[in-house]
Amino acid sequence: MNGMTASKMFYSANRVMEAYHNVLRPLCKKTGLPPMAVDILMFISNNPDNNTARDICLMRGLKSGIVSVHIERLVNEGLLTRETVPNDRRKTRLVLTPAAADIVKEGRELQIRFGHRLLKGISHADIEVFRKCLSAIGENIEDMRKNGFEKESEDI
Repeated sequence: MNGMTASKMFYSANRVMEAYHNVLRPLCKKTGLPPMAVDILMFISNNPDNNTARDICLMRGLKSGIVSVHIERLVNEGLLTRETVPNDRRKTRLVLTPAAADIVKEGRELQIRFGHRLLKGISHADIEVFRKCLSAIGENIEDMRKNGFEKESEDI
């Protein structure tokens, strides 16, 4: 694996999140919201089909207790509402309110700038290779989640 270890991958992923939260810091300061609360607003805005607390926890790898605290705060501040899912009363959908629009707009602009800065100095061809690699890694992760190492690849 050319020196690429699981530890290095986790470290890099954590550094990306740290840099992302640094980029969000001015918005957090302006709104008085912690980074995770802004993350939740942005997640719901960017993933309208994954709009439950469970979705946020699963897709972002966050603990449910922490997510619940931030959701409660966002509801109390009028930035989110909870709606019961019509066909499944056990599920609660999280919906952005109009009061969240400016935060989401500014957050989206910061996300775009963050993405551009992250890829600065990397050619379009290399970015395309990177996307293909991430796609293959994603497929491998799903395979390992479902099958463990039962279907281990011989391509390594």
